[in-house]
Amino acid sequence: MRHEDQRARRATRIVATIAANAEKRGALAALLDAGVDVVRLNGAHCRPGEITRRVALVRRLSRGRRAPTGVLLDLGGPKIRVGALPGGSASLVSGQSVELFPGGASVGESGGAVRLAVTYPALLEDIEPGAEVRLDDGRICLRVRTCSKRTLFATVEIGGSVKSGAGVNFPNSALSAPALTAKDRRDLAEGLVAGVDFVGLSFVRSPAHVAQLRRLIARVAPERRPWIVSKIERKEALAALDELAAASDALMVARGDLGVEIGLASVPRAQREILAAGRRHAVPVIVATQMLESMIENQTPTRAEVSDVAGAVHDGADAVMLSGETAVGAWPVQAVQAMAEIALAAEVPEAGFVPEEAPPPKAGDFAAVVARAAAEMAREACAAAMVVYTESGRTARFVSKNLLSIPVIAFTSRETVRQKLALLRDVRSFRVPETRSVEAMVRAGDAVLSRLPGLAGAVVVEISGAAQAVGATNTVRVRRVPG
Repeated sequence: MRHEDQRARRATRIVATIAANAEKRGALAALLDAGVDVVRLNGAHCRPGEITRRVALVRRLSRGRRAPTGVLLDLGGPKIRVGALPGGSASLVSGQSVELFPGGASVGESGGAVRLAVTYPALLEDIEPGAEVRLDDGRICLRVRTCSKRTLFATVEIGGSVKSGAGVNFPNSALSAPALTAKDRRDLAEGLVAGVDFVGLSFVRSPAHVAQLRRLIARVAPERRPWIVSKIERKEALAALDELAAASDALMVARGDLGVEIGLASVPRAQREILAAGRRHAVPVIVATQMLESMIENQTPTRAEVSDVAGAVHDGADAVMLSGETAVGAWPVQAVQAMAEIALAAEVPEAGFVPEEAPPPKAGDFAAVVARAAAEMAREACAAAMVVYTESGRTARFVSKNLLSIPVIAFTSRETVRQKLALLRDVRSFRVPETRSVEAMVRAGDAVLSRLPGLAGAVVVEISGAAQAVGATNTVRVRRVPG
């Protein structure tokens, strides 16, 4: 099957991280051809000017392609790390004493204890006796015994070799660190000017962090304003999951830090809880981290990785994400092709995919009510597709959460909206000219529908509004596409 045909049939979206390698001649084009729907830029590794340059590259390569490509700027957030160590590493043994202090350079061994600097200024204020400290993706575990005005005294519970710059997590401590660092603000400013479609918010713990970011992007015109993707990677975020889903435009299951925070065995359940919250609040959910990790070095995925991707698709993920596989891996194109093939196979109803009905809409939310009614009508009429006319993408978002196993065809006059719709499961978007009446807009849509395979003369359910404006969705009807 041609990749273009596969992409049209595939409901689940693919997010792929790019880095310097993508700027090589033909590299990014090959990723887009393989099936990437949204390109991710990892702000933690972006230098000034790289965001602008890479967004421009995506836009240039997207022109003339049938499907739009979204761009996600994933802000790095506050990264807490071990300070520089003499010799670059230190060996920690179970039962050994360790002293932790805020700073950028570790002392090494002193008086029989290893002294480690931690790049977190509020270390002594936020961390209390009894707190767990995890180093290097949770591989090493310490337990804080006592505190002084300058130092935390801890004992090694699970030892190992720790290197300079290793990540530090505090799973059972409430941290006061802001969600946005100074670098995040600089990256955000550059990304807004470049015109990114989504902004990923790291280290989010409460709706207040989302509100802070929303205030920062409010200066952008509404039609160009990016959607906020809250990354669920802290215990506090899981505890406030519904509030965060209501405040955000999308969610990400950030399984790396989340696994360290709550324990690896708890991640699958948390993933399902986050996907369920996405359905309740009609926001798309991205499942991320180590989905095809072995393909950083190998040309084919493991059987466990295939099952992991298929499981996320079965559970209703809008998108599955590749990180190191496409950013620094040896087989980036093959990783995208494998992800696309797995997702497409997992979406076949006979393969175990069972559509789950979306929860009842909130009273007074007309777009949600209309989307719900349209879904029921589509089932009763055995419609071949759902057709949505949208100015902001919000109605398409509601419709996609009904998981009807039929395509959602979205029409909009704005390319910026199409780029956001690239994240939504089941949604294919087309641009139609801006018209003076809804009837003219529908005629423009019919000209596209009649050319799509299997839709000429087919029954569709159509959602539109009495006016071409954001929030005007109020009409649903069943009809046949002109043949």
